[in-house]
Amino acid sequence: MKRLALICGVLLAGSLHLAAQDAAAITEILNKDTATLTDFSYLVASQLGMECTPFEAYVYCDRFGQFPFGKDAETPVTVKMISHFLMANYGLSGGIMWTATRSGRYAWKEMRSNGFWKAGTDPNMTLSGRDLVRAMSRFAARWPDALLRDPPVGEASADYRAAILSPKGDSL
Repeated sequence: MKRLALICGVLLAGSLHLAAQDAAAITEILNKDTATLTDFSYLVASQLGMECTPFEAYVYCDRFGQFPFGKDAETPVTVKMISHFLMANYGLSGGIMWTATRSGRYAWKEMRSNGFWKAGTDPNMTLSGRDLVRAMSRFAARWPDALLRDPPVGEASADYRAAILSPKGDSL
């Protein structure tokens, strides 16, 4: 029990740059075995100082067009998804293949070669909540001057918003 409390304390202390977030939401993320796109979006929005619900954060981050199309907000987040979002939307430079393709595979390779991900990290590995918080803290520490660009889409279309908000199983 003491070890768990110490680990949680270290993780929370390491993520002080995310000070605007709600303690209950971050505790919930830390306790998850599998982090989702909603959790990742909430950490991105919190880093920006936005005060919003996790779902509002997901809708905001989805406007960047980096999340897999047709997947819902509770899709497990992978190393490759995070790498792609961070490289594409924070203006991080990369090598020839990243510049030419802008694909998730080469975003992951760039971040791995920069030492962000450990050697041998599988790009399709899903992250736990604790791993996700660590990754976002590490990103903020490694690239403190990186700024999230403005979303290319001002607002989601009415049809798209209706699809996101519709109960599962309904179709357009």
